[in-house]
Amino acid sequence: MNFKDYTLKSGYSYIYLFIGLIVLGVLARVLPHPPNFSPMAAIALFAGFIFIKRYMAILVVILTMLFTDYFVLGSLSIDYFASETMLVVYLALLFPIIFKKVLRLKLTGPRVAMTAIMSSSVFFVTTNFAVWAFSPMYEKTLSGLALCYAMAVPFFHYTVMGDLIWSGVIFGSYYLVKNYSIVHINRSNSLLFSNN
Repeated sequence: MNFKDYTLKSGYSYIYLFIGLIVLGVLARVLPHPPNFSPMAAIALFAGFIFIKRYMAILVVILTMLFTDYFVLGSLSIDYFASETMLVVYLALLFPIIFKKVLRLKLTGPRVAMTAIMSSSVFFVTTNFAVWAFSPMYEKTLSGLALCYAMAVPFFHYTVMGDLIWSGVIFGSYYLVKNYSIVHINRSNSLLFSNN
């Protein structure tokens, strides 16, 4: 379907969606869940797709992360956010927004799945490289880098599952709501303006 079929009719709808995505992200990250099974990449993917202004998608991701880091960590430490590792984490979570044009060109299930898996892969590669490069946990050698990635592999399937499932839920829900509302409005109009 064409992206014009998915645009919202009023600015208020975008505001409600903006707030709704942040609330969803905060709740899903704060409530108990498997490690790395997060909706953040899916939220970034959907926000990039649906918001006309790119900064809105960026704000959704940043604000959600800030709120959840506050609730999970108890404070917003300058040292924590000044670290190179956290900068890489935030940038990796913003990465899915770049798929805006790919999804707007033609929104299909396989495209959503492909971009979700690519987002998972970029997150895995970049954040674990940052852990190796900027933390004292691993030796700064190729074997240390290999060990860092090897230790992270058991968590990778949770990342992929989370990105795929949450993307399916978010895009699928929006698709159903959007199509149901169109069908409902068309039926209402046909009843109101029917000659019978």
